[in-house]
Formats: sequence, C-alpha cells, structure tokens
Amino acid sequence: MKKIAVLFGGKSSEYEVSLKSAFAVLEALDSKKYDIIKIGITRTGDWYHFTGENESICMDLWQQVEVCQKVSPIIGGEQHGFLLQETNQLLQVDILFPILHGEFVEDGCLQGVFEWMELPYVGCKTAASAVCMNKEMTHRFANSIGIKTTPSIRCDTHNLDVQEIHRFIQKEQFPVFIKPLRGGSSKGINRLTEMAQLPQAIEAVKEVDTQFVIEKSVDGFEVGCGILGNDELIIGAVDEIELAEGFFDYTEKYQMLSSSIHLPARISEDMKREVCYQAERLYRLLGCQGLARVDFFISREGELMLNEINTMPGFTDNSRYPSMLKAKGYSYSELLDRLIELAEEAEK
Repeated sequence: MKKIAVLFGGKSSEYEVSLKSAFAVLEALDSKKYDIIKIGITRTGDWYHFTGENESICMDLWQQVEVCQKVSPIIGGEQHGFLLQETNQLLQVDILFPILHGEFVEDGCLQGVFEWMELPYVGCKTAASAVCMNKEMTHRFANSIGIKTTPSIRCDTHNLDVQEIHRFIQKEQFPVFIKPLRGGSSKGINRLTEMAQLPQAIEAVKEVDTQFVIEKSVDGFEVGCGILGNDELIIGAVDEIELAEGFFDYTEKYQMLSSSIHLPARISEDMKREVCYQAERLYRLLGCQGLARVDFFISREGELMLNEINTMPGFTDNSRYPSMLKAKGYSYSELLDRLIELAEEAEK
C-alpha cells in the first residue's frame, strides 16, 4: 500500500483555502489503496504530523497537542519522508501530495524542499511553479510566444514610483486592477476607479506581497481551462465566469454571492478550441506537469488574453478545476488517483 503524505496549511494568505481543499481530498482518497499521512504546516511555518479527524482541518482546529507531533522533512540520505522530532521516529513516505495554495507553497519554494527530499510529488516542478506564480514573468513569457495579455506595470512597495503609476493610469484609463505579483484566490486584489483609492489598495496588497502589478481592466469576461497530465494531456472543459457586478474576488470565488460559473462556457466552438490550444501551448512550453488551470479574458471584441496560470488550483469537490475534469469523465476520486500516478510517472 502506497504511503501518501497530504500536506496542507502553509505560510500563505491562502491558508484557509488550503484547509478546505485538503479536507475534500482527504475525504475522497481511498484508504483501501493508500496509507494516508497528514502533514500540517502552520501559519508560522512549523510542520506537524496530524493524526486527528479530517473535520478538524476544515474548521482549523487541527493544531491540538494530543493529535499533533512536530516533524521535519528528511533531506538527503537513504531514508525518505519525515522525522518525528520528539522520538526520532521515521514517517516513511512514497509520494507527496501538497494541497497548498499561494506564496511560499505554490511558487517553487516548497517544491524545492520536495526535490531535496528526493520524493515524487503531485504538481508542477520548481521552475514552472515559480514562473507561473509570478504574474509579470508569466505575462512576459506569454507575450514572447505570441499570446496577448492585458497592459500592466510592476511596482515595488519598497521603491514606489507614484509618478509611473499615474502615467500608466493616464494612458490606460480607469478602471484598473492592483494585484499581488505572487498570489492567488484574489487575495489582496482591488479594482480602482479613481486615484483616491490607490493608497488603501496599496496597503491591502502589501499584506500579500511587497511587489504588485497594476493592470488595465478588460471589458469582457473570464474563461478557464483545466489540464491534466505530463506528456499525454487531458484538456478539461472550458468554463466561464459570469459576474453580476464587481470582480471575481475572494468572497465570490468561495461563496458565489452574485456570480455564476457556466460549464461549458457560453462561447463558440472555435473560441473553445482556441482557449484549449493556447492553454496547452503555455502548459507544455512552461514545463508544467501534473495539473494546472489556465485562465483567460475574452474582450467584447472577441480578443483572447491570458490572465493567469494556477499550478495548484482550488480543490474542493465543487471547485472549478475538478469540475472541468469531471466534464471529461473523471470523477473526483479518479482525478486524485490519476494525479498520484502522474507524480510517480514524472520520476521515471
């Protein structure tokens, strides 16, 4: 029986999202197939072996002394897995399944640790994770292969050039978005319609990242495409986000108060094929493995523009990525099985 370590939590603004995703994954993994080891990472970066009930993870009650033992990842040597610090006992692991989102955990940092552990792991490798998490680098790469993106500039809160921001907005006009350079789940994102909103938006984005992008708003709507695989790829169904107002912020993504997800997207078959084609190009050329969700904007004029690439998208059983693959015939549990297989195949 394969020993699967499911990792959750992390030093990220998306900590709560990870707990919800991990709960769904742990509930769906087949305990007859896998010996499941739960590894929680706190907001301060401490690693623990958690032996309690899955519901405690979802409610963020998992950090209790009686069900947690501090662990360290084993780096180098012949043993692979985690070391219980109090007893020096080995927790042997065959495959790592990180269900973590955002900075420090989806941006190549954690993937680098996995490489040192010399264990197969679900998802993209270090370089692809780092590039896809960085909005400016992703957009520059897309432009280099002929894929359009929205006009934007990168800013640094430690060396802020307010005049440059004013010039950009004067050229592109309101509304614009301010987004963390490295972040997901719409944390720290604000839509600006006047200059007076800028100082407060900068303070909000600083809670996620010291660097940010200011991006021209697209008069259109967002679509996404999920991809599964290493060499042979399964391209999921294209979905569409319909907004009644505002933008697809953190609250809308996880509560759906005034927005709707249409699957399949209400676009022409030709446009669906173009979305899938460009998503696959990006996935392959960036060296993605395992999974990713590629999101685009479609303008009112029918122009396709890259928004972002998520290398570990939300993973509750009703999240967008699993739904895209479900439309192609993969149940939630089958999807998890396939991701574990792909992690093994990537190491061969």
